[in-house]
Amino acid sequence: MKLKLPLVTVLFFAISTTWASAQQSPANGKKPITFLCPPCNLPCDTVHFDKPGFCPVCAMKLFASYPEFANRQGEHGDLCRKKVAVVLFPGVEIIDFSGPWEVFGAAGMEVFSVAASDTMLTASMGLTMKPDFTFVNAPQPDIILVPGGGVDPSDTTVVNWIARTSQKSAHTMSVCTGAFLLAAGGLLDNLTATTNFPAIEALRRQSPTTTVVDKVRFVDNGRIITSAGLSSGIDAAFHLVSIYIGKAQTAKLAIELEYDWRDADPFVRSQLADRYVQDFLNALIPFDYEMTEYAGNRNTWSVSVKVKTDLEKEDFLQLLAAQFEQVSGWGQKRKSKKWQFSDSGENWRSTLVYEQSSSTEYLLTLKIVKK
Repeated sequence: MKLKLPLVTVLFFAISTTWASAQQSPANGKKPITFLCPPCNLPCDTVHFDKPGFCPVCAMKLFASYPEFANRQGEHGDLCRKKVAVVLFPGVEIIDFSGPWEVFGAAGMEVFSVAASDTMLTASMGLTMKPDFTFVNAPQPDIILVPGGGVDPSDTTVVNWIARTSQKSAHTMSVCTGAFLLAAGGLLDNLTATTNFPAIEALRRQSPTTTVVDKVRFVDNGRIITSAGLSSGIDAAFHLVSIYIGKAQTAKLAIELEYDWRDADPFVRSQLADRYVQDFLNALIPFDYEMTEYAGNRNTWSVSVKVKTDLEKEDFLQLLAAQFEQVSGWGQKRKSKKWQFSDSGENWRSTLVYEQSSSTEYLLTLKIVKK
């Protein structure tokens, strides 16, 4: 019959026997070596083992130490004791705040949420949350994170708190359409900024004194940082962390989070040629379709879709032509299924290939190529 001892008993026995053996001077007169598991906030943190291997409690690999060393996390320059306030509101985009929250938290920062009230609110995709603080009782943060999503620039309660609190914070960072809340509070006046690619023109209209750029992952103005859409906030967070703990420690942190942080050459969605196929896909919103190809790079893109419709072929193609010419502003080339257009000094051409597989189904392929 096996005797099962409680965890506390096992640890007590391990501590007693290991500590006792560690205190015995070895025959060679050298300082005795013990072994510890990396700090994990479990009772095994206090155990000195007399042999290398793996901790029987947390399963982490043991490291060599001395009996008199306490098992604690030393200061390695990778922890940053800053306070981060994450602004929440109904409809807030989850990745806009959760991605940076993970980065800031992993860097040792104290991260908390703040909203107009402390009642439960619903974020995008149905996630419900209860904010840690309200605008009335929140501590003064060193960093303010303003995510996007269902932003309302006319909500003076949110806008005024961000603008007022930003005056005493070291950094204010927006993600995606959170830039609209910064702009409403005057924080982007006469600065360069960015936002989610589809919202670029809208931000230019709302904040005419702001130079709004669209082919960057984020923009750092010093105290004010704005990032592009969604996952871009993760890169902006790593960038901000690197200001405090350095790029080397931040690179290590990114690897530990299993994130491909490319500080010198980040992924920038708005640099991809797929930005020119969105109007085409928008024209297909009322139809049932299946996408069979979506691939490309900065200089070319190809998208293929199987579309079901009762429209006659000529009516369907006329609709697409109207989308290209009247919405996208493309010029048709000699009444063919080819169009050309220019953007920021670059010339592009597009070709629409279609096959009618049945009376109600078309296979459409749109190819975009930079000349």
